[in-house]
Amino acid sequence: MRTDLGFDLLGVRFKNPIVVASATPSKDARYMLKCCEAGAGGVIAKTVTFEPKLQKYVSPRFTVLHKKGWPHTFSNYSCEFLATYTPAEWINELKLAKKYCLDHGVVLIGSISGSTTDNWVELAQMVEGAGSDMLELNFGCPHPRDLGYKSGQELGSDPEAAAKVTQLVVNSVSVPVFVKLTAEAVDPVAVARRVQQAGAGGVTAINRFPALDIDVDSGRPLLHSTFAGVGGPWMRPIALKWIAKIAREIDIPISATNGIWTWEDVVKAIMCGATTVQTCTAIMYGKKGFGIIGDFVEGLRSFMEAKGYFSIAEMRGITLPQIKTWDAVDRESRAVSRVLPERCVGCGLCLNWCFYDAVSLDSVEGNRKKALIAAEACDGCGLCAALCPNYAIEITGSGAIFLGNFN
Repeated sequence: MRTDLGFDLLGVRFKNPIVVASATPSKDARYMLKCCEAGAGGVIAKTVTFEPKLQKYVSPRFTVLHKKGWPHTFSNYSCEFLATYTPAEWINELKLAKKYCLDHGVVLIGSISGSTTDNWVELAQMVEGAGSDMLELNFGCPHPRDLGYKSGQELGSDPEAAAKVTQLVVNSVSVPVFVKLTAEAVDPVAVARRVQQAGAGGVTAINRFPALDIDVDSGRPLLHSTFAGVGGPWMRPIALKWIAKIAREIDIPISATNGIWTWEDVVKAIMCGATTVQTCTAIMYGKKGFGIIGDFVEGLRSFMEAKGYFSIAEMRGITLPQIKTWDAVDRESRAVSRVLPERCVGCGLCLNWCFYDAVSLDSVEGNRKKALIAAEACDGCGLCAALCPNYAIEITGSGAIFLGNFN
């Protein structure tokens, strides 16, 4: 019997936890159909707004940092705004997308960004009326600023302002409301707590950072000489931290977002407490486009079956009780590094990584060199083992040792 990836969330049935995030892949009904056909459990429509400045795009608006590391380690650096449609036009797109979602058993989630308390409510009711099963309030967008009002990450950084808008929206609709959190908040957990108190059914953790990169020859900022949003696979540990912190402190459903690049990342997000897992960068910047959704679904299912998990609930949050507080960390056990001679090529890089004078290069069979680690000098910090390009150093000791698989 195959593992069932389906579950109920706030009265809404998901066939699997993979949700396409509110972004370019959900920019209109035609592309939301692609999300459905690819096997997503849910799709969050591009954020709709009344603000004309956020409906008109710049061109070009996407670039990549650290391209030599693509497709494994890179940053997506972009300056794309919200839906290009007016709210009235967008409702027609949502109604068509709703039909596609019903045909494929996919949850449709509307995303909104208001400029006044009145149009937060107006947008919420319009999007609900078009058939959205849930709403996501965009308190995390890294772009809106200098608009004369709090929006996006500026709103999401203020717990009281976020709670006020959340309560207004929750009281005006009948569908569950999620709040998308910003990484810019001093304490996203505090924001999550306040929006829950205001009636939010769940939170999305966590949006990209506003950022700046420049051309070294001219000093000119990239793209259109303004701040941009930055994210990518490197954000996974940051997202997992906030997912885990929220899950440990607040009993609220969490939708994971950012840093999700492989099916293993999906598993990690669920283990840290997420109920659904959003993807955008993997679709836009990966090699498979919308096809990555199927990889996520089947990778997750195969992993769960291999590990004996029959439902998402069995796996959700298993990391949380394993997270230690700082005062509980083992400071008594000691580790030591050891060279595996059959793998060592004598490159000498490890000499640069040791700050305890424990590493030397010794001659073996004439001029051939091999690294040697003096156990009595080794502090067991793990840096040489983590960085060795040939995996020629292992670390052992009396305590629990886990450096990860370096992915």
